[in-house]
Amino acid sequence: MELQIGTVSAITLAKEYATPLYVYDKQIILKRIQELKDAFPNAHICYAIKANPNHSILKLIAQQGLGVDCSNRFELELAEKAGFDLKKSVFTSTNPSNEDLKKALSTGVLMNIDHISIWRRMQKIALPKKISFRINPGFGKGKFPEIDVGGKDSKFGMSEELATECYRLAKESGIKNFGIHMMTGSCILDEAYFEKLVQTIEMIAENIENKVGIKFDWIDIGGGIGVPYEPFEKPLNLKNMGERIKFIKKSNAVLVLEPGRYIVAESGTLLTTVTTVKDYFIGVDAGMTTLIRPMLYGAYHPIVLANDTSLPETEKLTVVGPICEGTDCFAKDRPLPKIKEGDILAIQIAGAYGFIMGSQYNGQPRPAEVLVSNGFHTIIRRRETTEDLIRNETN
Repeated sequence: MELQIGTVSAITLAKEYATPLYVYDKQIILKRIQELKDAFPNAHICYAIKANPNHSILKLIAQQGLGVDCSNRFELELAEKAGFDLKKSVFTSTNPSNEDLKKALSTGVLMNIDHISIWRRMQKIALPKKISFRINPGFGKGKFPEIDVGGKDSKFGMSEELATECYRLAKESGIKNFGIHMMTGSCILDEAYFEKLVQTIEMIAENIENKVGIKFDWIDIGGGIGVPYEPFEKPLNLKNMGERIKFIKKSNAVLVLEPGRYIVAESGTLLTTVTTVKDYFIGVDAGMTTLIRPMLYGAYHPIVLANDTSLPETEKLTVVGPICEGTDCFAKDRPLPKIKEGDILAIQIAGAYGFIMGSQYNGQPRPAEVLVSNGFHTIIRRRETTEDLIRNETN
């Protein structure tokens, strides 16, 4: 039985568009957005554009009424082009340039400022009507150490003490509308962790309100809502998580969420052709330039034989790419069916931090992207050519 993506055969897609090929299921994206809305009916949801900034996908998400979370002026410009209302969106940047700050200030986006030095630079440019500062509470969590963005060794955010001084300075400058931000990790599947996060940020917010004499209009707990990649992992009970957070949340401030992975990850599949069978090595035409997460974090992605998903897993195989690096490996000793050259493998849950983290290393043009929905499919990014590799070079 051939793998189906949005009721379209993966083999049909591979033949029509060639491989490597990213395929996204529109209906899964819409379903995940609705799940978030149902679980957090009173929250303001801003899609983390960094997860997947394809223009067609951004337009689809903007049409559902979500805001957007951007980290620099380029993402803000992409969001504008896609139709997001930036006045209902957030700018969460680390080490922004003055150009980033100028762009953010010009849009009216809610700015989550990472450090007092950034606040001082921004004051010399202009003052926003509303401001938020990012707290590092001293703890963090992530599926991998590399995506843990809290704790004493993290470059993100600032201490409660320094943030208190920032809010005092902002109040003295005349700003009257305040938010508070605290994101400490990514791809988290522990509901209790989000409960702890809300309790901690509310405690810190209350301390700052009492010391500075302000009231917070919104509390932003960032993203971090995970999806299960590995067979033993269980999905979050989002509805239960929303109810628990609603129960423990004491303040009247609006809750802001910045999910990215949760919205797009499971919609995406990377199709790749088997080029070489070499002992237990399965060589494919996708590599670390196409999807780097397994090489960067040791991330697990399910891999299935798209030609026939009913075949039993009879061998332990190592799936590798064409890149001249020893780390160019998608899976080691992975139970898989017998595979032959010309077969199509589907690397699943590849919709977040996939194409966007790719590169042209080793002279590899970036792949095409296709959107499928209820039996229909359309290309939403053409495949690069050699001309694209040298397009911006000068003599």
